[in-house]
Amino acid sequence: MSGESVDVISTPGAAIVALNPVRSHLLSLLQEPRSASELARAAGLPRQKVNYHLKKLEAQGLVTPDEARHWGGITERVMKATARAYVISPETMGPAAVPEPDERADRLSASFLLSLAVEAVRHIGRLLARSRSTGRPVQTFALDADICFASPAARADFARDLAQAVGEVVARHHDDAAPGARRHRLIVGVYPHPETPGAAESPKEGAA
Repeated sequence: MSGESVDVISTPGAAIVALNPVRSHLLSLLQEPRSASELARAAGLPRQKVNYHLKKLEAQGLVTPDEARHWGGITERVMKATARAYVISPETMGPAAVPEPDERADRLSASFLLSLAVEAVRHIGRLLARSRSTGRPVQTFALDADICFASPAARADFARDLAQAVGEVVARHHDDAAPGARRHRLIVGVYPHPETPGAAESPKEGAA
């Protein structure tokens, strides 16, 4: 199987390569190691064309050799994708990318939540890259839940209570004076489930 469950593509070159429809398809087929000939049969493409695309993918670190098979005097490399899925970081957009969150922004707006999510993708991508170079795992924690609110007022009450509870937990565990203290980032976001009818309709609350 591939290495990481999800990897972050953070360079424009790798993004351009991965977004090519043929190469994207080859990446999906390389969730299991395959030789170029096996990949050509699975994709219905000429082997020469597959080899061309594999070189592009390998140059960007999206595929890697898994083993070498020897058939008589011929050596055939078996390749695999470096991850089971990929996320393209907005930083590949350069100056047009979503900027870092503005502390003065409306925290009830979808734009602020999106900027936090973008920042998390950027940060986690860098941590994964560092993890590969050091061999040390990234220590993370994630929590998610679905919750139904009876009304906008109930959602506002929930936001107030959650902010208070999180603030109390943070205050109880925060210790920046401890020797070797390591800084972590906590993000809590609540948003309407995309499959909920009228999820984007909230005219009386924070706007994007």
